[in-house]
Amino acid sequence: MRPLFKFDVNQDTLIAGAAGIGMIVISVLMIPFSGESTFNKIVSFLLRDVLMIFGLGIAFVSLYVDHKGREVLSDIGFSKNKITLSLILDVIFALALMGIFLKKGVPSGVLNLPNFYAAVYILTAGIFEMTFIYGYLRMSFENAFGTIPAILLTSAFYSFHHAGFQPEFLHLFWVGIMYCSVFYITRNLLIIFPFFWAVGALWDVIVSSEAGKGIKNIESFGIAVIVWGLIGIWYIYMSKKRRIYLE
Repeated sequence: MRPLFKFDVNQDTLIAGAAGIGMIVISVLMIPFSGESTFNKIVSFLLRDVLMIFGLGIAFVSLYVDHKGREVLSDIGFSKNKITLSLILDVIFALALMGIFLKKGVPSGVLNLPNFYAAVYILTAGIFEMTFIYGYLRMSFENAFGTIPAILLTSAFYSFHHAGFQPEFLHLFWVGIMYCSVFYITRNLLIIFPFFWAVGALWDVIVSSEAGKGIKNIESFGIAVIVWGLIGIWYIYMSKKRRIYLE
């Protein structure tokens, strides 16, 4: 069992802290560009989708894994251990959370095309949250401070990274604690994503939050497609880089 509390700050801790602060800064920089003009949308796309979701969530984490070795993937949460149990619990927690939400009644008109566009974008952003926040940051904080501080720090960074588009900090802090705590049941991200996280995120953004209004459009769907295109290009680049290195 890993220690609940410890103190072992090193260079990796400082890099993780700087990367987490950078994530929050990127989000805050979005605030002046929240308008509907084309310029604002382009800047928001570059900040959130290119720099944050793709840059930190995909490029940064994959370069970190390349530097440290693929064995670090297990510590991040991409583990082969307890896959079946993690997926079963993922579905159970998702159904339980859905049951809690549906006690308030089924929202009218929830199954429509604008909500589909929003859902695709939200699920794409979820990849970033899993790899960078619940994966890389949580692992780095756990290695430095232990499990309990890792849960609290990860949840705080998760909350504040919404500053530029969904500033519901206290609510999101508790959401972060919920997901981060559940992760430690199996130490596999499949216990959170895709089902459990998706139910919470889709309901929270599409049904309960004003933040969902800005992504219920085909532009958000198009941005999600672009992000996945960038991920594909990055995967091809990294694969060729590894082959050259092996040769």
